[in-house]
Amino acid sequence: MYRYTFRSDESSSAVPEAGSMVPAEYKHLFTLFIVLQLFGLVGMIIILLTASVSSLVKKRHLSWSNFTATWIFSCTSYSLLVGAPITWQPEYALCLTQAALVYTVPTLTACSTLALVVQILITVRSIATTSPENSGTVSHRWSKFVLFVFPYLFAGGMFALSLTIGLKDRSVVTRAPGGFYCNMTNALPGKLSAIIVTVIMIICVCLDVYICVILRRHWHNDLQASLATVMRVLVFSAFSVVAIVLGLFFFFMPRSKHGPGLELVLALIPFAAVLVFGTQTDLVRSLNAGLQACFHSIQACCRMLISLQRQPGRHGTRPCSNSSQETMISVNISLA
Repeated sequence: MYRYTFRSDESSSAVPEAGSMVPAEYKHLFTLFIVLQLFGLVGMIIILLTASVSSLVKKRHLSWSNFTATWIFSCTSYSLLVGAPITWQPEYALCLTQAALVYTVPTLTACSTLALVVQILITVRSIATTSPENSGTVSHRWSKFVLFVFPYLFAGGMFALSLTIGLKDRSVVTRAPGGFYCNMTNALPGKLSAIIVTVIMIICVCLDVYICVILRRHWHNDLQASLATVMRVLVFSAFSVVAIVLGLFFFFMPRSKHGPGLELVLALIPFAAVLVFGTQTDLVRSLNAGLQACFHSIQACCRMLISLQRQPGRHGTRPCSNSSQETMISVNISLA
């Protein structure tokens, strides 16, 4: 087997690959990493489509849909090497694309999480102060637009920086032996992404605490907070803490010491997000109704096919009805 080293003249030189340097357990862990990412990808797609088209699902806020869409984008970025062995070195274009996206999507998902937490805070405060949101006001439309756009602005800047670094020096774009995805030997995009995610998640934790305080103060008064809402806030806090710890690890630890365990923890976040957001009551009810309708349709089709196979005269001879047979007998008698 061979690996390809990237050169500025767009030529490639084949050199023996150090596939034997990759431990055997890394191959199984890489498969698990891809499976978790694909589970998050498919799960988030199903959740977003169900919430968008089903009449049984309560209308979600735009920040919620945006949060789901950013995780779809994240899982896709980490799954670009699906089907390839862990020892495979992708071509420069594919490797650069994935490396730039890998440094971009943590910022994207962190910002979309912050936007969702801010939206929850706005909703909780409006209920607590008995002043419901007015969706027709200019300020409401403007805040809705800002919460939707700012994750992509931050992520776009991160993607432009990573792409520029990779285009200026092709040698920094690589897939390390045993690596689960492509990255860069230049530490700037990784450390910058880690510090941005850490700061944003610290803000999320502070807002989560503030939301819990509001829920506690108005639990018996104007705010009729359900247990599901409280649990959702706590889940946000847990995700934020995990993201902060990961950000600190990625910032202070060199890339060579990350190991597969850290990558698997990273892949568990979208997996957990699917379990948290995909188990909401209205989504489960809608998915159950859709599965039952699909099952009944398949069952009806099978019954129709079975009934067609059991009918005589499948090769062109149609059976005669009783009235037709009586008519033929009377004609024969009159002719006789």
